[in-house]
Amino acid sequence: MRQQTALRLTLGLTRSIGFLELSNVELTQTLHEIASDNPWLMVQAARPAEFNSADAEDDGPSLISHILSQLPHLVPAPRDHAIAIALAEALDANGILTATTDAVARRTGVTRDRVNAVLDALRRIEPRGVFAHSLADCLGLQLAAVGALDAEMQSVLDRLDLLTQGGLEALAAETRLPLSRVASLVARLRELDPRPAARFSSQTSASRVADLTFTETTDGWQVALNPETTPRLSLATLGGSVPRGSRLSQERREANMLIAAIERRNKSMLDVGRVLAREQSGFLSDGVGSLRPLTKRAVALEIGLHESTVGRLVNAGSAATPHGTIPLTRFFSRAARRDPITDEPRFAAPAVGEMIARIVESESAEKPFSDTQIAERLSRHGITVSRRVVSNIRNRAGIDNRATRKRRR
Repeated sequence: MRQQTALRLTLGLTRSIGFLELSNVELTQTLHEIASDNPWLMVQAARPAEFNSADAEDDGPSLISHILSQLPHLVPAPRDHAIAIALAEALDANGILTATTDAVARRTGVTRDRVNAVLDALRRIEPRGVFAHSLADCLGLQLAAVGALDAEMQSVLDRLDLLTQGGLEALAAETRLPLSRVASLVARLRELDPRPAARFSSQTSASRVADLTFTETTDGWQVALNPETTPRLSLATLGGSVPRGSRLSQERREANMLIAAIERRNKSMLDVGRVLAREQSGFLSDGVGSLRPLTKRAVALEIGLHESTVGRLVNAGSAATPHGTIPLTRFFSRAARRDPITDEPRFAAPAVGEMIARIVESESAEKPFSDTQIAERLSRHGITVSRRVVSNIRNRAGIDNRATRKRRR
């Protein structure tokens, strides 16, 4: 016989871990589902004071809330939700994307291919045409949804700008289609909706999807849970005594455990936010160029949590900053290189990527800089990295190589 100690995942612990992987918006939806089966639980999502509920009823749901409601179906992976939110924030009033995928990739700190994959998923949202790059792309998405986008229609969409410049005749000459055929295709386009997002209200700002808010004060940067998205749990008051061991007693115990789990989750989120406010104050004030190297392990050691716990909170969370609502993962970065003497991390990779982007913007269109030349210019700013490091950071930042930039220009 042998006596041993084992750690077992209880239902409550499993649920607490699951809460760490949810944003405030997703957490509110989950708590409402749980509360529907537990009479002791009362869930209240805060509503900002300046938001008039009567206006919301008159104007209907906002575009951002509509996108959030469809997000679990269109983009199932929670780690991609921050990218989807960044894309949603770049939409204009008509639902057209106003930012390039390269810009969104730099803002969210992911590759351009990953942004394009999330964008392709979002373009399936109803009404079709939202997340289009242009008016022609918007109309093309609507036609493709009903199987009406053929080669002739695509040729008309490709040169739709000629319609306002030279009329049907110029469009027919460019597409080499009969005038009557072009007229019928244009008539079909006029039946479509050029403003698919106009039906939604613009009352709710995109910043309401943030989990944390960073505010600059005289004492530095302060962090708080976003009151507009953080759900509040309380225990309902049910009349009469509750017999011990009854179903109501068990449900009350589960409700208390759930409230404690949410409080622990919120406290952990705030602890992470306070470290970020102190360590990345330069990033909050000046942007990516002032980002410092910071790892989740370092934050976990400081606040006394496991690295995986910090990882779950960071991967699901986002924050409202002076630079817009950004995922918490943007605050973390490994160093591009270490100090050869002290071995301390120096030069966060996104900060170097921002400097590379500025150098590329200033280069000659006829003679773009090579990676070696970019490394030389970085050294003038005190950033000494090798050509290979420049190449790796440039690729992660979504910046094309020298040959591609020259050919594109």
